[in-house]
Amino acid sequence: MADIVPVGETKPEAVSEVEEFLGISLEKELIGLSLKEILTISKVLDIVKVPYTPPYIVGVINLRGEILPVLSLKQILGLSESKEPTRIVVLDSKHGKAGVLVDNIVGVIRIPQERFEPNPMAGRYSMYVSHVAQTEYGLMEILDVGRIMDTIVQSE
Repeated sequence: MADIVPVGETKPEAVSEVEEFLGISLEKELIGLSLKEILTISKVLDIVKVPYTPPYIVGVINLRGEILPVLSLKQILGLSESKEPTRIVVLDSKHGKAGVLVDNIVGVIRIPQERFEPNPMAGRYSMYVSHVAQTEYGLMEILDVGRIMDTIVQSE
């Protein structure tokens, strides 16, 4: 009975939930970070190296009076580091705030939930990829920022 639509009216389209991601590029790979976990984006500031830290911790920055660690996503994900980063994306997690270096910002990418596919990858950094989705820019790997931060905190 719910499928009957009065004459002159159209049946409303099923609206799927859309999620928004910040599309970033790392060494020609399209990566998605959930907008819910992003606080701000900054140009690359003066990074102060901190001695005796793991290689994925590039150093710290002073962002509007707040000292934040800066992480190399390439180092964490095992990617080469041939390109210079152009931006720092500041993320918020249950472990606190941290900046991550990215090569470029692609932009905000909206993806309907039905376009998400399970992670087909094996090896490399597949443990950090929650889903993949086909976008107008190509296949985007969606990172689980919480899992990355959990791994970093556990390794210290």
